[in-house]
Amino acid sequence: MSTQDQDNSDNNTIFVQGLGDDYTVESVADYFKQIGIIKINKKTGLPMINLYTDRETGKLKGEATVSFDDPPLC
Repeated sequence: MSTQDQDNSDNNTIFVQGLGDDYTVESVADYFKQIGIIKINKKTGLPMINLYTDRETGKLKGEATVSFDDPPLC
């Protein structure tokens, strides 16, 4: 069994795409809280949501990851 198999945190994270142009961590959290409890970063107190940006332009790419305390219900 590899280390990745033993670490089930990946099982609690989903990848989302097609978010459009106008979204924030808060708006993504508001939508996805319907399917489970979103993890909170203990250092920042913010939801564990990563919004992907284009390296060259810094603009949002319409993609994100959302981490849940328990596996999402979907």
